[in-house]
Amino acid sequence: MVYQYKPRVQLDDVFGAFDCPDAGQITPKRNRSTTALQAFNLLNSPFALQTAAAFASRLAREAGTDPEAQVRWAFELALGRPPEPVELGAAAKVVRENGLPVLCRTVFNLNEFIHVP
Repeated sequence: MVYQYKPRVQLDDVFGAFDCPDAGQITPKRNRSTTALQAFNLLNSPFALQTAAAFASRLAREAGTDPEAQVRWAFELALGRPPEPVELGAAAKVVRENGLPVLCRTVFNLNEFIHVP
C-alpha cells in the first residue's frame, strides 16, 4: 500500500495483517513480521478475491479464451516477463481445471509479485 485514506481510529481490514502502522500515533513505527495470517489474507480476503476476479476479467477480455494466452498475458502484466515453459504448462492446467480467477490469486501470491527487488 502506497497511498490509502485511513481515519486515525479505524483499524485496517486489508493491511492490518501486514504490520500496518498504528495511525493513532503521531509518529507510527511499522514492525516487520511474516505470519500465516498474511498468506491467508492474500489468498482469501474479500479484497484479494475481488481483485483477482477483476484481473481475470481483464485477461479474458484482452487475451481471449485460450488458457495459454491468458497465462502469458497474466505473467506479462503482473511480473513483467513471459512464463517459463514449465510455468506455462502448470498455470494453463490450473486455468482449465479451476478457472482464471484462481490463477490470478496464485500470481498475486508469488514472491516475485509481492517483493520488489
